Amino acid sequence: MNISVIWWTSWFWLWTANFLKKHFNQANVTITGRNIEKWTKIAKENDLNFTNDNIEAIKNADITIFSVPIAYMEQTIKECAPYAKSGSVLVDVCSIKWFPANTMKEYAPEKVLVIPTHPMFWPYIEDIAGQIFVLTPMEEVKQDERYIFLKDFLNKQWAKIIETTPENHDKMMAVVQWLTHINMFTIWETIKRLSIPVEETLNFVSPIYKLMISSVARYVWHDAKLYGDIQMYNPEVLKVHDKFMEVLKDFNKAVQNKDEDKFISIIDGTRDYFWKENTSFGQKYTDKIIYLMTHQVKIINENIWNELVFKDIYNWEEKKWVVKKFYDNNILEFDNGEKIDINEYVIV
Repeated sequence: MNISVIWWTSWFWLWTANFLKKHFNQANVTITGRNIEKWTKIAKENDLNFTNDNIEAIKNADITIFSVPIAYMEQTIKECAPYAKSGSVLVDVCSIKWFPANTMKEYAPEKVLVIPTHPMFWPYIEDIAGQIFVLTPMEEVKQDERYIFLKDFLNKQWAKIIETTPENHDKMMAVVQWLTHINMFTIWETIKRLSIPVEETLNFVSPIYKLMISSVARYVWHDAKLYGDIQMYNPEVLKVHDKFMEVLKDFNKAVQNKDEDKFISIIDGTRDYFWKENTSFGQKYTDKIIYLMTHQVKIINENIWNELVFKDIYNWEEKKWVVKKFYDNNILEFDNGEKIDINEYVIV
């Protein structure tokens, strides 16, 4: 089986290629890219094939995966899809689904199977257990044995599969992605414009604030262009914009008028909308995270001068160290002089 991963600049392609090699070790995986010298070297290090010719890559592929930034996805599909081999499969991993799905369908030859997907995670995970895969195939695709094989494979990996239409996906993403992103960026930008040092706010932190500010920092750290593309290319986003601004104005007006009854009524109405089970889930989920955070510190403090096993959450390597000291800034020191940021490790 020949698999080609068409990419542009996103690092998700490398995770995808390595994931395929891990689970389909007889597969011949080819990656494409623009920087020949750089990516030839990386391909060799990861036991992958490399070409800078997208057309050549798709001609020979049984499965082609488009792992391309949103702004270039449509153009790349138009250029490559017509050359897809008869009976092959085209997949994309774009955060928006309506135009990749329609473009692949329009430009792919008749006997090529089109499976639009959205893996909803960053490429820093060891496996896909518990991770969400959104699939938005045409109705006639759902009975195809190749599509059924994909679903069975994801199920065996304990991934969570959501089947929907491209249109409904983008409607949900306008909330799940845009509303989340803009909320995070607004918090960060507001703190910046107030000239309040983030480090100082952490001295007054509650566990929930720490979770929130950590989430904000995570989003700010990643590629701003990806967030921009999500805003610009999802046709559902502007509807959410308008409603978001309306809500902000309602809260602002209530505070300006010192109308506490109005302020409280908005919150109470929100609480009524989020049914009891959902509210309970949020409480339990955050309680568990807080418990894990505090329990880890407890284990460390109870094992000073004892040996513990730590696993790196990025490369999954395990190390045994004798704990010497735990500092307030989450730095852990060992008897061999090594120091680590405990946020980058889990205790095995």
